[in-house]
Amino acid sequence: MARHGLDALCLATPHLAAFASGARRVRVAGSGGMIPWVVILAGAPSAVVFTTDPDGAPAWMPREAVEPLRWDRDRQLARIAELIPDGSTVGGDLLWPWWEPLAGRRFVDATPVLAEATGPRTPQEIDAIGNALAAARTGLRSAAAAVMPGATAAEITARFAAAMSDPGAGFPLHEGLVRRNGAMLDGALDAGDTVGLEFGLWLDGHAGIAADTLRCGGEELTAMRRVWFGTLCSIAGRCRAGVSVGELRDAARAAGAGQEGLLAHGLGVGIEPPLVDLARDDDTRLRADTVLVLAPAVGSFRASRACVVTERGHRWLEPAP
Repeated sequence: MARHGLDALCLATPHLAAFASGARRVRVAGSGGMIPWVVILAGAPSAVVFTTDPDGAPAWMPREAVEPLRWDRDRQLARIAELIPDGSTVGGDLLWPWWEPLAGRRFVDATPVLAEATGPRTPQEIDAIGNALAAARTGLRSAAAAVMPGATAAEITARFAAAMSDPGAGFPLHEGLVRRNGAMLDGALDAGDTVGLEFGLWLDGHAGIAADTLRCGGEELTAMRRVWFGTLCSIAGRCRAGVSVGELRDAARAAGAGQEGLLAHGLGVGIEPPLVDLARDDDTRLRADTVLVLAPAVGSFRASRACVVTERGHRWLEPAP
């Protein structure tokens, strides 16, 4: 933090807050991901965690550093203001439209320091992410089995949720996405619809995510999948340490890729930097031992596949979908 000139970090995004605090089993009911529930002060022996589940904080965390999450927004922000001195430079993972109680402090985007903290992974962490990816892929296949005429998004999502219990997975990574012909599914599926699925989960403190596209009614999308796979390999061929995300975007465009959601993103305890978006112009560089999920869209076909960035190239972390 000192190297980035930060006096404090305020984190609300669940996976980043969990990573920074070590509080893996904390529930943040009421925050909606929009109110910080972890505050880290430079030089402090521990983060301060605001939670409705104090037993989820790690045993080594001082008990006085675990506080109840205030259900009232103004009271929660007022307590955070008490922790952070006036004149401090504060980094966060949120935009700042609601910081009136923290007037007198300078707010900056904490993306650089968070990217540095969450980038390279140990071999043990990579193995754990691989296990989470496999569990997510198994759940996706279960959800895909529910894609039939008359099925709703809720029914398909429920099939994924039911499959989470087999590997002992925790909470879903997000609510899941079910698209019909490129738009979010509203109502029930019809035969012949092109259906895009994306689901994720947490397993043993690490995230897995899986996306694929199929045709309602069972028709194989072999030709579309083949084109998508060629595009995927064109992007993956640029994935090595030191390459900028701008080069990944250029490779994607040259291969005819679009995006639904992110083109690519890091993966660890959640969806993490680098966040590669075709509409942005940031130019951060890939680092070795980063897990990167590639998810290009080619026409109406979108799927994902994860790899590990190495010094010389990439190593696939899961089979092709």
